Amino acid sequence: MRRIPGTVASVRPVTDYGTIRRASLDDIPAAAGVRAAALPDIIVTAEGMLRWHTGMRPDCDLLMLVAEVDGAVVGWGTGRRLWERDEPDGAMADVVVHPDHQGRGIGGRLASRVRDHLEPLSLSSVRASSADVPAATTLARRHELIEIGSERLSAVDPRTVEPLPVPDGTQVRPFRDLPDPGPVYELDLEVSRDIPGESGVNGWTLEDWTAQFWHTPTCDPDLSLVAYVDDELAAVTMLRFDAPSGRAMNALTGTRSAYRGRGLARLLKTHSLHLAGRAGATLAITSNEDRNAAMLAVNESLGYRPFSRRVEWEWQRGDA
Repeated sequence: MRRIPGTVASVRPVTDYGTIRRASLDDIPAAAGVRAAALPDIIVTAEGMLRWHTGMRPDCDLLMLVAEVDGAVVGWGTGRRLWERDEPDGAMADVVVHPDHQGRGIGGRLASRVRDHLEPLSLSSVRASSADVPAATTLARRHELIEIGSERLSAVDPRTVEPLPVPDGTQVRPFRDLPDPGPVYELDLEVSRDIPGESGVNGWTLEDWTAQFWHTPTCDPDLSLVAYVDDELAAVTMLRFDAPSGRAMNALTGTRSAYRGRGLARLLKTHSLHLAGRAGATLAITSNEDRNAAMLAVNESLGYRPFSRRVEWEWQRGDA
């Protein structure tokens, strides 16, 4: 990965600062470095980004952009249809600029290029998310996005979490020990629909889901667990783990409606976090929509404390 240079002379006009071009998969390692620097509350790796972008459907109208300064990638922007959700007329925009190069108009230029790409498509809305900071808010409102929700990110040292006793009639098993991804995929579809602010994976096929979440960097097969109650698949928790940084991140925790009220979500998270701590994780981050009081309470009982906040934005064609 090329070194990202420091701040250049401030006498250069903002409109001329850096260049923007279409990106290719070869740019992803450098883009991952930019995103990791700008997004300290999530796990970003080149391997994970590459798998995600190569796994997208050909008809998602994906645009990838990079911003460069003196030949080094300092910004990343994407626009695409929401292929993974059952929203054929919805889209997602993502713009990130390295902290050393923010405030010079790169984010606004990337956002304009992304919007120009999406506007001709048959879309009803475009979604985006950002850190809850003034600069991101200003950029979102400049492009006529409205705030539609927010997420609280919380963190815990997984080495402090002890696994709860497994009740009689309940089994806890890692993804790696499961022979077939199909039942876990169906469980994900079911529980995601009930999570406030979570649109789930209702647009994913089993093949899509398996490519992204089954024994992949997006979902660690040893730290992601399911619970069986009387031999019936009842609950799931997914966890990412990036060994070099020592960080883990929760992807999904949910329980089928017939098995709720038994503490299965808390049980699985204690075992998953404990295993992550033993594997070398020193920080585990989870995100919850502000309305998801049940899971927020579970996480607080496990020692999670506020870490950051993200805002969800939407641009509706009728608002433009």
